[in-house]
Amino acid sequence: MTDKAMRITEGKGFHLDLPNGVTVSVQFGPMNYCDQDVRNAGLNAPAEAAANREQWGSNLAECAAYITGSSLTWVAVPGFTGPHDENDDTFYDDVCGYMNVQQVLDFIGSARLCKPIANSKSLGNRMLTTLEHGDYRDDSKLWEDEREVMDDEA
Repeated sequence: MTDKAMRITEGKGFHLDLPNGVTVSVQFGPMNYCDQDVRNAGLNAPAEAAANREQWGSNLAECAAYITGSSLTWVAVPGFTGPHDENDDTFYDDVCGYMNVQQVLDFIGSARLCKPIANSKSLGNRMLTTLEHGDYRDDSKLWEDEREVMDDEA
C-alpha cells in the first residue's frame, strides 16, 4: 500500500502525496505533538481502539512535509517549519506541532505550493546526510545541536 497517494500511518495519522511532489504527514497519536492525553497514551492505543471498533482522535496534530518517494527528505513549509530558536536560524524544525484543524488545513495549503526541494537547514536532513557520509558520532556540531534539542524538550 506504500504506492497509494493517501495512506494511514500506524493508525494514528495519514500521509498525502500532493501533486507538486511534496508529501504531507499529519499525525495525532502517542509520541506526537498533539493533545496531552493522546500524546501520552500507550503506543498500541490506536491499534487497540481500531480492534475494538472504537475511533481514535485528537483536537491537535503535528504536521511535516517531505519529498514524495524519499526517505523523509524534509521540505520547508513557509510560515510553519522554521528556525528552532527565533534567535538562531542555524537549523530548522521539520515538524510543526499542536496544530488545530484550521492550522492543519493551512499547512496542507502552504505545502501544496512548495517545490520539492530538500531544506538545507533541516536538522533531520543534516543528520541523514552525515549518516550517509560517515559516522555521525564524530560530528561535534550535530552532537551540540542534538543536546540543544534534548535540553529544550526536557
